Amino acid sequence: MKVSTAPQAVAVEVVAARATTADTAMVAQLESSEKKSLPGVAYIVKVRLKALPEAIGQGWALYVGTLRIPKYWTYPHGIYFKVFDPQFFADHQGGRLRFSQNGTQFVDTRLKLVAPRTPAKKSGRAAERLPKQDEVLS
Repeated sequence: MKVSTAPQAVAVEVVAARATTADTAMVAQLESSEKKSLPGVAYIVKVRLKALPEAIGQGWALYVGTLRIPKYWTYPHGIYFKVFDPQFFADHQGGRLRFSQNGTQFVDTRLKLVAPRTPAKKSGRAAERLPKQDEVLS
């Protein structure tokens, strides 16, 4: 089995973007299960990498502190994940971004989670002014 080195993260940025149709359904589900109102936007947490990791059988899991991010995707400059509840940033503010292949040994990126540049408000007009996700990720 081929061994890979951990991705080298060089920057982290959080940008509020318009929710996609799938995101809107996810937000509605979260609002129902959590019994609270959410802004209805997708916070895109972009982790810029020195180089995209190659696809291998044993991938690298991304953590914020001790929380494993269950799913992330690639974009041309690195990886990203979505957050729909702004409370996530309050709960994990300053959490170190780390990678692990086994959940016990970690590679610290020396980067910390930051809050969104501009908090989103639950308003149709405000959400319409946000960039589309493909714009944020290009």
